[in-house]
Amino acid sequence: MTRSIRRFSWAGAALLLAASVWGAAPPAPPSIDHILIDVVDVERSLQFYRDQLHLTVKSRSPNDAVLQAGNLRIFLWADHWDWSPAPHRDRVPQGMYPHFVIPDVKGTVASMQKAGFKIIEPAQDHPYGTEAFVADPDGYVWALISQ
Repeated sequence: MTRSIRRFSWAGAALLLAASVWGAAPPAPPSIDHILIDVVDVERSLQFYRDQLHLTVKSRSPNDAVLQAGNLRIFLWADHWDWSPAPHRDRVPQGMYPHFVIPDVKGTVASMQKAGFKIIEPAQDHPYGTEAFVADPDGYVWALISQ
């Protein structure tokens, strides 16, 4: 008589539990498409990211640059959205804006709004995909993007 031994897997157990609770496995967590860094001077920032960290420049325009950092893109940006302060020489950058890839940006934003989370900029269609900006409970702004 042979016995088969099965290895216990926490991941497998979690999937079985999720299937019993939700009727199917929960959706996979989103990947991060890129991190947008609000900068005052793109060329000055390139001296740091390109020249010192040796990130590869993928594209460049007067107000932005996209660099490759391993499996993540870094987007240097010296412009602004309607909801952010207009750029000027002495302005303080507003921060970083990580961009989560979400299959259904509009549906996710509607769900977040219904749950009471702050929507900074509603979902809008662009040539590169649908994009929205939302705030977490502490006020950190995240971009949601579909491609």
